[in-house]
Amino acid sequence: MAWTADLAPRRVLDLYCGVGGFALHLAAPGRQVTGIEISADAIASAERSRDEAALPGEIRFEVGDATAPEHAPLLAEADLVVVNPPRRGLGPELAQRLEESGVPHVLYSSCNPETLARDLATMASYSPVRGRLLDMFPQTPHAEVLVLLERRQRSE
Repeated sequence: MAWTADLAPRRVLDLYCGVGGFALHLAAPGRQVTGIEISADAIASAERSRDEAALPGEIRFEVGDATAPEHAPLLAEADLVVVNPPRRGLGPELAQRLEESGVPHVLYSSCNPETLARDLATMASYSPVRGRLLDMFPQTPHAEVLVLLERRQRSE
């Protein structure tokens, strides 16, 4: 997670956290990391990995729908939001909540460049500052795109 090291976020929210891959790698002393995932089995696996690794910081996982408005308070507190949505992308509601949230940085992992582009159009106050194409599925047309987004300063 070299991309986020300089950001030194104190509170990280990982939406669509799956088995905790991003959340567990973002653990650090003094950092709170919260992962949200709809699959109870995935959350159980993330919790086992967290417990076995004895990682620093406060790491918690919750079973829940990443798109649910009930997570808005967590967005309001986050310094960094990580999203790794399914092929359908974030969708207009969650993309708009991120746009309105004030979160300074978003790390977006996408397996669908079309929905990534659509979501980024909704999140117009963010600019990509780093990006990488990952060929995780050789010999197929599928690839993963990782983009670090930074909220632009509002000009007055």
